[in-house]
Amino acid sequence: MSLLLSFLAVGLAFHPARASALPGTSVFCSNIPAPHVPGARVISVTSSVKRDYSVSKAPPTLNQDVTNLNVCEVNVILTHPGANDTVHVQTWLPLHGWNNRFVAIGGGAWVAGLGELDLALPASRGYAVSSTDAGLSGDPSTPAAWALKPDGMVNLDLLTNFASRSIHDMAVVGKAVTASVYAKHARHSFWNGCSTGGRQGLVAAQKYPDDFDGILAGSPAIYWTEYVIAELWPQVVMKEAGYYPSTCELDAVVQAAILACDGKDKVKDGVINDVSKCNFDPFTVVGSKVQCNGKEVVISRQVASIVRKIWDGPTTPSGKKLWYGMPVDSSLAFLSNSTVDDKGASVGFPFSVADTWIRYFVKANPAFDTTKIDTAGLTELFRESKQKFDSVIGSADPNLSGLKKSGGRLLVWHGLADQLIYPQDSVHYLEEVESAMGGRAVDDFFRLFLAPGVDHCGYGTTPGAVPTDPFGALVAWVENGTAPEELEAETLPGWPAHFTRKVCRYPMVAKYRGCGDSTVAKSYKCV
Repeated sequence: MSLLLSFLAVGLAFHPARASALPGTSVFCSNIPAPHVPGARVISVTSSVKRDYSVSKAPPTLNQDVTNLNVCEVNVILTHPGANDTVHVQTWLPLHGWNNRFVAIGGGAWVAGLGELDLALPASRGYAVSSTDAGLSGDPSTPAAWALKPDGMVNLDLLTNFASRSIHDMAVVGKAVTASVYAKHARHSFWNGCSTGGRQGLVAAQKYPDDFDGILAGSPAIYWTEYVIAELWPQVVMKEAGYYPSTCELDAVVQAAILACDGKDKVKDGVINDVSKCNFDPFTVVGSKVQCNGKEVVISRQVASIVRKIWDGPTTPSGKKLWYGMPVDSSLAFLSNSTVDDKGASVGFPFSVADTWIRYFVKANPAFDTTKIDTAGLTELFRESKQKFDSVIGSADPNLSGLKKSGGRLLVWHGLADQLIYPQDSVHYLEEVESAMGGRAVDDFFRLFLAPGVDHCGYGTTPGAVPTDPFGALVAWVENGTAPEELEAETLPGWPAHFTRKVCRYPMVAKYRGCGDSTVAKSYKCV
């Protein structure tokens, strides 16, 4: 599995809500008027009917084949005067059985949306659904094609599209197209996204609180200008140690931590239920022998020291904490990745989003070598990244008064073993919102759920129980007023241990009742 695919994981789920029968002719899929998009000019509107259409699965973005789709596809092309951009918003509308809902889908890594991979599943469930490319290249691995202007300056217009503007554009276009096709407005509008898509959802809550009645944001990439820099900390630690541990060595330390802290919740399931209470010392593994590619390797103090620093998180040269550290049960293989150079030596291999953010935006120099960064250099990058771009893409404004006023609902979930965007980020954001808006009163419109042992967007590299239908919980909250106290969760196929769990509203955690089957969610309560 590639690092990029893990970052793109979106974990979207759509429950098949009751739908209303609508005409199946193509008449309503033609002559669709151009929507009015504030601050933009619509270049074209085209539409066509897709019948018996199929979209093949492309894990982790789309984990199943979607067949027998019958939809009206509407493509709106727009531009923002002076930006020299061309933005595509694509909407699929079921020919039969529209459930009177509209949903916009977020992107991942360096893409704002993924087109038909976004659209297929919700359309099959009766949703009118939109995705946008934000006028970007569509390459999730790098912004190289659009980040810089010909003169070498950062393209702030396209970065603004990626950061925020395209979110509102898609909401306006998608809802207008839906109203034109069905001759009535959607009863409710929703956002669904994870990672970059989660960040986009929180931007909608902060900047465009009237756009969506409900927002589901998974593993949100907020505090972008800081957390993305923090993703390079493991590379800095290894560089300064002069040693690049193998994935096998790193896994041995992580597994030792899980083994040591697993039973603290009175249940042995391979999952640390509350990582904040796991004070595992990696130096206890020193001297242990593990098999790596058929060879016996002894875990050294050097490896333990590297892991300790990665878990503690980035600091300045004087030891001042800059950002959070990696959860002790998350995979170290992603951000601590290395490779072998042409001389046979191990060298760092930084994660693509962090690497390209620094090269194309912070430094505006594609030739900048992120493998050479030390602690002092990383400290400067924290300052520079935040100073230059926090107002553009920080995405963590704690003032959600607009969302509260609009009556919108925000549901955020985050895996506690997230190896790319640490769950402490989401906790920190909730605490900042509470501080800005009056403590637990924010429960009325904003709830956070932390899933023990779950990796980035629930892709499945860790054995925790992944929320099975957080979107359904959001819909029930918006439409029925049923504020979620817990989310249903289940381990993904392929793990030796299968179990279901409750993922509790933060700060509560699921506690085994002490009786009953420990592999079944009903044997737990939120405390």
